[in-house]
Amino acid sequence: MDRTKENTQEYKELQCRVKRELSKAKQEAYDELYTRLDTREGQQDLYRLDRQRDRDGKDVQQVRVIKDRDGRVLTSAESVQRRWKEYFEELMNEENEREKRVEEVTSVEQKVDKIRKDEVRKALKRMKSGKAVGPDDIPVEV
Repeated sequence: MDRTKENTQEYKELQCRVKRELSKAKQEAYDELYTRLDTREGQQDLYRLDRQRDRDGKDVQQVRVIKDRDGRVLTSAESVQRRWKEYFEELMNEENEREKRVEEVTSVEQKVDKIRKDEVRKALKRMKSGKAVGPDDIPVEV
């Protein structure tokens, strides 16, 4: 609460001490875990942890609570599945605005300057490698 220079310095020192103690405690816990894993009981614990993590990653089958169109909470598995079905049917069957074509588009005929090499070099220097490909499906590295 009192932010004097002495208190701030004391706080920083305490934080450093806490971090050191915490890292020591973590290291001791890991050392104990590793020594325990060398025993038969430890291997069983390892398999148990592996199965638990595997189950945690596969909770897709678990029914989640969602809301219907009116905002009411649906909890039964059947109603949740019905709502997801409705949602995806609406999503997949609606018209895409980008794909609608406008018939009355007029084409403008005018001379376009050729792209110069220095323009291409500048554009390539600004691009970062490892990024997603653009609409031409050509990665930047090419």
